[in-house]
Amino acid sequence: MLPVLSNVFLESTIFFITSFVITLFFILAGMTYNGDKYRENLKSYAVSRGRQLLIPYFVIYIVMMLLFIPLTSSIDTYLTPLDLVFWLFYGAGPPGQPTYLWFLPVLYFGLMLFTVIEALTCTQDPRLRWLFVVILPFLALWMTDVFSPMLVPWRLNSVFFATAFCIIGHEMKRYRGLRRWTTDSRNKDGVVFIVLVTITVVLSQYNGFVSHPDDWFGTIGWLYLVTGTSGTIAFFMISSLVYPSFFGKKMQYLGVNSQIIYEIHPVFFYMAPLLVSLFGFSATDYDTSFALFWPLRFALAFGLSIPFTMLVDRSNTLSLIFTGKKKTEEHAL
Repeated sequence: MLPVLSNVFLESTIFFITSFVITLFFILAGMTYNGDKYRENLKSYAVSRGRQLLIPYFVIYIVMMLLFIPLTSSIDTYLTPLDLVFWLFYGAGPPGQPTYLWFLPVLYFGLMLFTVIEALTCTQDPRLRWLFVVILPFLALWMTDVFSPMLVPWRLNSVFFATAFCIIGHEMKRYRGLRRWTTDSRNKDGVVFIVLVTITVVLSQYNGFVSHPDDWFGTIGWLYLVTGTSGTIAFFMISSLVYPSFFGKKMQYLGVNSQIIYEIHPVFFYMAPLLVSLFGFSATDYDTSFALFWPLRFALAFGLSIPFTMLVDRSNTLSLIFTGKKKTEEHAL
């Protein structure tokens, strides 16, 4: 959804953000996985996470098709109805124009592979799991080259990267638990933070833009492992510092509802031209001023997503669509 950027500073910023923003969620998934609880009952975990991630993937994708097909002349969608159907079964999206729902199945299958590896190695030397952190990205990069220029079916390459980062997150918890990412020394925290950010900034500029939905892990895909980890830890340190504040608590609300916001905000984003037309702008005016309208368009999509989460919280049907569970089920749990 980003406009084409010609500004060097903005381009570098995008390189930096994409070097860790997705990996943060994969690492968190590995950190919060409770092996003691699920290791002996992986089927239950697979069903639970399948409901949470795959039900929204298929339902929202089908709803998106039903919504966009009759509005193709009004909404600047880049896919035809037949394209939508094909890529649903292929489990990816056209190169350069993927659908945003790619993240849900990648997270699910990445978690499933991680849980199997964790169960098989839980009684072995922990260093064995670090071999997978090397092997899986190697397979991902090899697979990407084999299928290029086509996207890998069901994004198995991204699944392998997701699993590697899940393992990294799980090992972080094994070493230090779920403690806050700060120490008693602000000077020490400051030095560590500066080092982490410096590593992430410098290496992200070498690696360039990262885009999982486009099967692109940067110019040097191995650097993605480093920037993904260092950038995530730096973000954890910031989160630990701001959490007790008013701002931190408000951000926690977005975190709790992040899946819903992620799933719905592109719908508002793509419908923004219809809303803009209500203010007298023609489609031509909008197309020629895309970069100018983009910040407003993104703010509108994000802003409308927040009250939408409140509707989901009050509706069993919407809750099932966007979270895989009815509200009555969540309250029972």
